[in-house]
Amino acid sequence: SLAEFIGTAMYMYLAIGGADAVTRATNGQSGGLGQAFAFGIALIVAAWAFFRISGAHFNPAISFSSLITGHLNIPKFIMYFIAQILGAMLGIALTRGTTPSSESIGQVNELANGQGIARGFFLEFFLTTILCFVYHMIVHEKNRSTFMSALPYGLAIFSCHLFAYRYTGAAINPARAFGTSVVARWFSRNHWIFWFGPLCGAILAAGLHILFR
Repeated sequence: SLAEFIGTAMYMYLAIGGADAVTRATNGQSGGLGQAFAFGIALIVAAWAFFRISGAHFNPAISFSSLITGHLNIPKFIMYFIAQILGAMLGIALTRGTTPSSESIGQVNELANGQGIARGFFLEFFLTTILCFVYHMIVHEKNRSTFMSALPYGLAIFSCHLFAYRYTGAAINPARAFGTSVVARWFSRNHWIFWFGPLCGAILAAGLHILFR
C-alpha cells in the first residue's frame, strides 16, 4: 500500500503538472493532446517504477476490478483504495504548491456544456472498461507482467484521455477526480459520475477478463 501511495502521488504530480505546463506553453492550443500526452508519459514512468512492487494500479477502479477477478483480496483492496485516495490528494497538492500557476492546476472534473449526464456516465464507464481490461490482459493474463507492461498501460491512458478530455475532463480514475475536488475545495454537482462510471466499468472489465481467460 505504501507503493500505491507513493506511486499515485508521483503519477498525479507529473501528470497534472505536465498537462498544465503543456497547456500554458501552447497558450491553450494543445487541447486534449497535451493532457493525454502528460498523463500517458507520467503513468509509464510511475508504473515502470512500481509494477514489480504493487502492480501499479494507482486507480481505485483497477483495484476494484482486480478484486472481482480474484487478483486482490479485500484487506489489500481497502489498503490500496485508501493509499490511492491519499496519494492523489498529495500529488495534486504538491503540484499546486510547487508551481506559480497553482490556481489553474488540477481543475475539477465536470461535464462539458452539452454533455448530458447519461453521456458523461457512459463515456467514463466505457473508457474505464477499456483501461481496466487492457490492464488485466497485460498484467494478469498468463503471468505476462513485466516492466514493459508500463508502455501499453500508458498508451491506454493516452488514448482514453485524448478521447474524453473535451467532454468530462477525462477522470477515468475516482482518486484523481476526488483528489482534485478536495484540493480545489469544490465538488461539481455531477461528481458522482466520476465514481460510479469508472467503478461500473471496472465490473464489466473484470467480467470480460474472466470470460476470456
